[in-house]
Amino acid sequence: MKSKKIISLLVAFALVIGCATPAFAASSSDAAGGVSSFMRMIDGIFENIERLLRSKFENRINYADYTEIYKIPGTESGYVPQGYCLSEDGKYHIISYYHSEQPSVIAFVDTYTGEMVKALNLKTSKDNDFTGHAGGIAQENGWLYVCHGSKIYRIAAADVVAAENGGAVALGSSVQTDVKCSYINSDGEYLYAGEFYTFDFDGAYDTDASHHVSVSFKERSYSRCNAYKLSDFEAAFDGAELIPEFVLTTPNRVQGFARLEDGSFVLSTSFGRNNDSFMLVYEDVTAGESDFEVDYSGKKVPAYHLSNKCKTATMREPPMLEGIDANGNDVIGIFESGATKYSDSAYIVNSICEFKVK
Repeated sequence: MKSKKIISLLVAFALVIGCATPAFAASSSDAAGGVSSFMRMIDGIFENIERLLRSKFENRINYADYTEIYKIPGTESGYVPQGYCLSEDGKYHIISYYHSEQPSVIAFVDTYTGEMVKALNLKTSKDNDFTGHAGGIAQENGWLYVCHGSKIYRIAAADVVAAENGGAVALGSSVQTDVKCSYINSDGEYLYAGEFYTFDFDGAYDTDASHHVSVSFKERSYSRCNAYKLSDFEAAFDGAELIPEFVLTTPNRVQGFARLEDGSFVLSTSFGRNNDSFMLVYEDVTAGESDFEVDYSGKKVPAYHLSNKCKTATMREPPMLEGIDANGNDVIGIFESGATKYSDSAYIVNSICEFKVK
């Protein structure tokens, strides 16, 4: 009982300071991105306090509706699922994984039977394994895209088809972006590439300071997602400069991205095996005027805030929600909690899941 009173006092103190801090820090905003390092640290401290409290007192029931479709293969062998997309023809769930001791892999699960039809090791060349996170994956126009760091690689779909189950495919050429690509997604018109941010004193999840912007008196954004026209994106592989068609500012801890048929944006956010995830739904902000512009080699690119003001739904989900993709106006996604690495997670979901967001 005493500990609960202490926690309540901490929460109350955090709320009071949180209300006062933006006014205090407004005068110390720096020019590079519009948010001071002090303000970023204050935001980060409150984020970490909230995360700690949630991990201790989270209610593991009454999650938003989701349906477990099929088991995620490979998790019992140490593979950690990260990226997800639905194949262009709708026949396969495509999942990217990393492993602490083996090459990263991509797996193809039949959408009608749930059987894994093929798993392929990723290589950077004929003789070298790719061991990166492979945090995002997308398929479009005969190419399979995989992101790592600030680069996006492509693999010809024909190479994937030709490879036998248990074989390997090499990551082909890559393009450089100006975001730390934690996730990618394609909706047939744009390829989206975005970054994950959360405050950490050692800077492990830092993003470029120019991506830190003040959204409102009480809200700031420290990460962004770039939307590239697919034609421009393909031209970049032939040497053209890669410039986004528009930019989205995003909240913290984004792990996955999807755009629904009606133009709405959906983000999956999570961090930590004991903290609930959230699926956030936003109206189509690109239908209105941009909030600001970003300069790319003299070209003014419109930028829009995915902010609390345009959020239409917040869905609480089990911990460790990762990659997602649109299926009409629904969303399909995966959790990483089923991996053996996270066997001590507070709530384990080892399934490809469907989420009703509309």
